[in-house]
Parts: sequence; C-alpha cells; structure tokens
Amino acid sequence: MVQGFHSVDHLLPSAEAPGRILVVDDQADNLKLIALEFKQQPFRLRLVQSPQEALALCEQEEFEGILMDVSLPGMDGLEACRRIRGGRLNARTPVIFLSAMRVGEEWITRGLEAGGLDYLVKPHAFSELLAKMRVMVRLSRQERALLEAQRQEALLEVAGGAAHELAQPLASAQILLDQLDLTGNAPTPAQLKLVKECLEEVAKVLHQIQNLHTYVTKPYADGRILDLDRSSRNPDR
Repeated sequence: MVQGFHSVDHLLPSAEAPGRILVVDDQADNLKLIALEFKQQPFRLRLVQSPQEALALCEQEEFEGILMDVSLPGMDGLEACRRIRGGRLNARTPVIFLSAMRVGEEWITRGLEAGGLDYLVKPHAFSELLAKMRVMVRLSRQERALLEAQRQEALLEVAGGAAHELAQPLASAQILLDQLDLTGNAPTPAQLKLVKECLEEVAKVLHQIQNLHTYVTKPYADGRILDLDRSSRNPDR
C-alpha cells in the first residue's frame, strides 16, 4: 500500500516537476485570478484569451492539462477541444471545461464527445480547481509512463527480431570465408555474389535499426512500435 501511494505521489505536480497547464478564457480578469491563485502552486500556466491562441500553442507545446472556457469568441470551447484532439501533441491531453452557468445534460454529453474530461462551474472553489488540475496532471503522466513502458517492451521485441535477421547472413558469410581460408583458392563469381548478398542483407537490417531511435519517439495512435519494416519505410512520420 505504501508503494502505491509513493507511485501516485511521484506522478503529481511538484516544485521539481510542475504541471504544464494551458488555461483558455476570454476574460482577462478570470485569467488574472487563476494566475494569482496558483502563484504558489507547482504549476506552469500558459494563459490565453482566444481559441486561436490555444490552437497555435497546442501545435507547439505539449501540455498535461487544459482548462477551456466553454464560451469563447469566434469558436466555442467544445470546437476548440475537437480541433486540439485532431493535432499531434495534445491529442490525449485531459481537458476540463469551464462554464459561467450550470450546464445541462446535453452540454455535458457534447463536452464528453468533444474530448472533455469534466466540467467546472464558475465561480469555482480554489480547492476544487486545484484537485481537478492535479488529477489532469496525474492522468497525463500515468499515460505517458504506460506508453513508454509499451514502447520499451516493443523495442526489446524488435531488437530480438533484428538479432535473428542478422544472424543468418552473417553466419553464411562466415562459413564461406572459412571455406576460402581453408582452400586458399580465389573466390569464384558465385561466391562473391553470395558475400555481396549477405552484406546487403546486413546493411538493410542495420539501416532499419538506425531508424528505430527516431521511430520510437513518434506518438503513433496505438503507442506501440509495430515492426522494423515500418520504421524503415516511415522514419520521419
């Protein structure tokens, strides 16, 4: 039980690892209040007043939670959330909607369908907002830890497959070289062709392995490394 609590505490925002939160509200006074409330809390806040600013930031920076006002000029918070979900960096970042009025069941349903995690009615109690922000950060870090564990597991599987693929051409080349060494004869064209084919196969696998470093850092939808062939075909996607 103690270990479990330690694990959860490790994922919560701290002075050493503050939670990265984007706050979107078109009212400057609301943003100032949140900034003041959280001045002494372990969070790094990015405060913006328009959905356009939020979308631009979400294309550049990965957040661990987003507080999104529902009523925004030009684009409501639900649509902004949907567009953020379609991006690369924050497709799975937890979003909590802020509303100046108590929303009905239809709005809650629409918010969940847009990708929201929860609603919070303004004016909010600081303790409630703090708790929700801590939950968002913990959820983000739990998912990132799980994703990393999956990638490491898949990387080990790929490494084993690569070793197996390298073993056969290397063994064939070694056998041929040993035979040439024993006989002392010059290699025939057929033997040279075989050595070339073995080296080409080794080079192919080595090229795939070199692409793995880039491949494993990409946020694919399923969060897993699929195979060496995909890493070779799409190293930059």
